[in-house]
Amino acid sequence: MGQSSGCGQGHGNGGGVSANLAYTKFLFVMARLEDDAHGARLRTAGGNIARGFFNDFDIDDSRETQAQPFETIQFFVRDGELPEPEPTCVGPCLNKARHLVQISSKYRPRLQEIEEELRRRIGDAADVLALDGAARTPRYSSPEMVHYSNKGAPPRRSGRASRNAIIVPIRKTAEWWQKSPLERHAYFYPHVDESSACPVKGHAMTAERGIPALFRRVYHNPDGYAREGEFDFVTYFECEDEGLPVFDGVLQSLRDVQQNPEWQFVKEGPIWRGKRVLRW
Repeated sequence: MGQSSGCGQGHGNGGGVSANLAYTKFLFVMARLEDDAHGARLRTAGGNIARGFFNDFDIDDSRETQAQPFETIQFFVRDGELPEPEPTCVGPCLNKARHLVQISSKYRPRLQEIEEELRRRIGDAADVLALDGAARTPRYSSPEMVHYSNKGAPPRRSGRASRNAIIVPIRKTAEWWQKSPLERHAYFYPHVDESSACPVKGHAMTAERGIPALFRRVYHNPDGYAREGEFDFVTYFECEDEGLPVFDGVLQSLRDVQQNPEWQFVKEGPIWRGKRVLRW
């Protein structure tokens, strides 16, 4: 995911780009001055861009009749002081943003129009950093893996019940994309690590304890992988308060290359943490 881009063709994508099923855009707003005037301007801008979108703060997949809306918006606010930088972090300092909005649609130009409108309404009161993502069919899975990761996974809940949001952008190293698809797939399953000759859990089993506690979505770079200066994936999480230590524990385990050798090929971007809110 790079900074906001148009619909250019992907390159260096490590074996081709799957069809994008839908698009999302995260807009991180970094105020140049935190005062009442900026807050009022931001609230007005948020109200204007939300027109015509379903507010995901009110989503609740536990309702059997819940239909999936075509276009959605969601607002977030970062809690507390600016977090300490992650030791392995690369990329722009999007975690400095106190305000964030996510917009989703099957029509990508619509999201670009909303980004431009937000920038215009905010003006010089803040900087806006955009990350683009796309929903795609799973690339590293089998029916068994889909069942494994979905069994026991929580339904998506409203922002009143599941208040916390965490956004983790990553890019994979050039060495990762030079591997064949079968080699890359193997890292997600239990296997024997070629460097240590020892059995390892792999990504899926290492992250297993997060399945019942964390709602998760993975967004792909819509223009392809291994693009210079851009992220390959953005993983989005929602959870209740008791899920926060579970997330931290799972992330720490994934970083352990003795359990999950895949992480030696991962470059983490800044992790953004905050609360889901009905509006700014």
